[in-house]
Amino acid sequence: MRGIAVLAPDSICFEDRRTNQKGTEAGEGESDTLQHFNEMCYRLLRGDTLMRKVLHDAALGLSILEDHPLIDGTHLGTLGHSYGGNTVLFHAALDTRIRFACASGAACTYQHKLAHGTGIEMAEAIPGFIQRFDIQDLVKCVAPRAILLVSATEDKFSQDADLIVKEAKSAFESSAAGEKLEHYREEGGHALTQSRFDYILSWIRSQSRLN
Repeated sequence: MRGIAVLAPDSICFEDRRTNQKGTEAGEGESDTLQHFNEMCYRLLRGDTLMRKVLHDAALGLSILEDHPLIDGTHLGTLGHSYGGNTVLFHAALDTRIRFACASGAACTYQHKLAHGTGIEMAEAIPGFIQRFDIQDLVKCVAPRAILLVSATEDKFSQDADLIVKEAKSAFESSAAGEKLEHYREEGGHALTQSRFDYILSWIRSQSRLN
């Protein structure tokens, strides 16, 4: 988009950051899944988490943008779908340099996933996390900054986005930023459709002008 710079680095275990191959083609059999699984397990055994590594990498990417001479470091945002949406939810909650964030296909509570047998993305496997927190708590931490949640009626990975918005709303209202929490929901499944993508781009343009 004109006037907007984009950095889209590979996450660990994806594309060129795989040990078995490079590019965007899936690895043979379960090789990609096994590598991702091992990246999680090895860290847990060392008392670490895959999420810490993912967020460390995401923060480095943001620092690169922030320090670039052609970038306005006060207008930084983040966008992700599915795995990327999970990263957005955690990263935006913790890094206040992010002024606006969009998480697509990712707004689903741990409680809902556990109750309905929905898979947990490996970076989300954080020991003890759900004893104190859930996804709505991450969204609350974004206030008073702007966040857009994009969900779909048949998407099991964003199934209870309405609940997340409802429970996080008070945090934004108490910060006089009730309008900064937005939710866009469409009919359909998990895949990012053109109409959803168009809505996201329009929202990003509006945030870029406002911030």
